[in-house]
Amino acid sequence: MIEVEHRAPSDRLPASNRGVSETERIGVVLDWVAASFDLVAVLEAHRFMDDPQAVLDDLDGIVGNCVPAVAGILASHFVPDLFDLGEKSRGRFFNWRVALRSGDQHVGLLEFGGIHTMRQDGTRTARIELTGDGCRLYEASSGGDHAQRWSSLASLLGAVDARLTRVDIAADDFAGHWPVAWAIERYNEGAFDRRGQRPKARLIDDMGNRTGKTFYVGSRTSENQLRVYEKGREQGDPESPWVRYEGEFHASNRRELPLDMLVDPAPYLVGAYPVLDFVEGIGERLRIAAEKVLANCKRAVMHFRRQYGPMLNAMLHASGGDERTLTNLVMGTARAGLPSWCARPDDAAQLLAAILFAPVGHIEAQTGQE
Repeated sequence: MIEVEHRAPSDRLPASNRGVSETERIGVVLDWVAASFDLVAVLEAHRFMDDPQAVLDDLDGIVGNCVPAVAGILASHFVPDLFDLGEKSRGRFFNWRVALRSGDQHVGLLEFGGIHTMRQDGTRTARIELTGDGCRLYEASSGGDHAQRWSSLASLLGAVDARLTRVDIAADDFAGHWPVAWAIERYNEGAFDRRGQRPKARLIDDMGNRTGKTFYVGSRTSENQLRVYEKGREQGDPESPWVRYEGEFHASNRRELPLDMLVDPAPYLVGAYPVLDFVEGIGERLRIAAEKVLANCKRAVMHFRRQYGPMLNAMLHASGGDERTLTNLVMGTARAGLPSWCARPDDAAQLLAAILFAPVGHIEAQTGQE
């Protein structure tokens, strides 16, 4: 039995069999997608196979002259004009890998080439992978229309005999109605049992330091694993109630992952874990992005005050309160560039201003970290 060391208040632990109101339901987003597909079919669609065997031999070799061109074709086929391509590198199972990037951010991979990439029917395969950030940016490129964007990708994959190999489906409980302690209680009651068997589980406990707990149901080597973790605290806000339920699904010899998982993912998460009956529909990408920026912003301000507060106090005394002197000191300290979590500078600037210029002691009183 998994023990709960730091229980949440009882009013935050809804009973597993109570009704769930519409206002309490939460939606899902795709947080990782990987698929293998017929490489030759894509290359032929783009008329890159005048000498098919020469191309395949090159990809199987150690030089890979065709690698940049092949990577460009695959990117233009599945994610046109969205991401930049990294340098080619050697892979393991696949001979070559090329990263998908958005600025300095790694958002996915293209992998292809090698003698081990052939299916039993002789199909030469390649692989595309989108990370959580890759999924977010891919969906945002259609104005945030989940159905439109993922239906398009599902169609493209289906046309080249693709098979999903991994899909992560995440449900975000921003208000903390279903905290980690709730999931642990349901596990102990048998709500996650399958065919009379209780899956393995483990808890990574922050021991009260508010950096975030994580509860795992199942193992990563199995077909499914559920992670329940305090996402807001993981992002840096020790007061955040934000909890994420994230199912990781893998294809196996016994089970294929249907392409429909991309279009309508919620039923697959609830189907694997019926106790999550509060999950329904599509989640709020903009809300997720805003919560992440807010949490990172709070953390940045806390670290800034802890590390540089005394130095700023010394600057105040040295300047005698002269605003021009202080401005020169700040401008002279600033560096080009922005924090990695700051995707939209205007939004982050507003948050920083609100937090930095809050009444003295506001952040410390909120977090208890000083």
